[in-house]
This record gives sequence, structure tokens and C-alpha cells, in this order.
Amino acid sequence: MEPLYFIGFMGVGKTTIGKRLGEVLNLPVVDMDSYIEENEGTTIKEIFNHHGESYFRDLESEALMKLSGTPAIITTGGGVVEREENRQLLRGKHQVFHLTCPFDVLWSRLEGDENRPLVQKNSKERLSSLYNRRLPLYESCNGFDIETKDQTVEEVVQSILHNLKGRAE
Repeated sequence: MEPLYFIGFMGVGKTTIGKRLGEVLNLPVVDMDSYIEENEGTTIKEIFNHHGESYFRDLESEALMKLSGTPAIITTGGGVVEREENRQLLRGKHQVFHLTCPFDVLWSRLEGDENRPLVQKNSKERLSSLYNRRLPLYESCNGFDIETKDQTVEEVVQSILHNLKGRAE
């Protein structure tokens, strides 16, 4: 089985939806940020603080490549699409789900989150600009777009299952 990938901006629900879908499909879930933290023996916040974003993006690309053959649900970090090599890898996959939500809703979820380095270091305006810059990058990965704004976790999972069933037919 090919992995299922969840991409989208931070706060959109990738980890939450991934965990629930994993329960429904009885599949393991690999959260890439947690995977990187476990392999590095430190937090994403500390990686950013001590080594910078570029180093973290290197780790992220390496993790995406290593996990690409894993039969699991892979929840990526919001910035995984920053690198062309990552977008190319995702474009070659058939089960990429782009979870999306308007920025204002995401901001209400993210504001004050001390575990997200990009939230701590940026204003609402700069994060909105980052969101707008990344949106076409997510869309370029040829995945299914799934809106999460007014949906419960179960509704989003049902949308994903419907798309998976359509692919299998």
C-alpha cells in the first residue's frame, strides 16, 4: 500500500485528521514533526533555535524521502512544500490530501502557540503572507483539496474516505 499524505498550512488539522483516519483504516500514522524530533532527540523549536530553518528543512526532506515507501498515513509539516524536491515527490503519489482552511480561521487556532517557531517569530500579517505564498505550492502537488473550516473531524474523514473509494473504483 502506498502512503496517504496530508499537506497544508499549520493549524489546518493534519495531525488530528490523520490520527482519526488511522483509527478508521487501522493504519499507522507518522507525524513528520514527531518523527524528526524523535530522530534528532530534541524539539522542532530547539532545532529552529540552534540550527535554523534551513537545517530543519533538510531534515524534513530527508524524512519525507525515507517515509515515502511506508504503508502509513503521513502528516507532513506545513512547510514541506517549500522545497521543489518535496513537491516533486508528492506529485508522484496518488494519495495526497491538501487540507485547507481560510487564514483567519487558522490564525484563531495558531495565535499564541508557543510550540510553533514560525508563529512565535512572525506577525499575523507575515504569517498571512506565508500562507498566501504556500497555497499554490500545496495546490501544485495534485492532491485532493479538503476544506476543514466548518467540518467536524468525522466529516473530514468521511470526505477523505469518499475520495479514497473513488480512487479504488
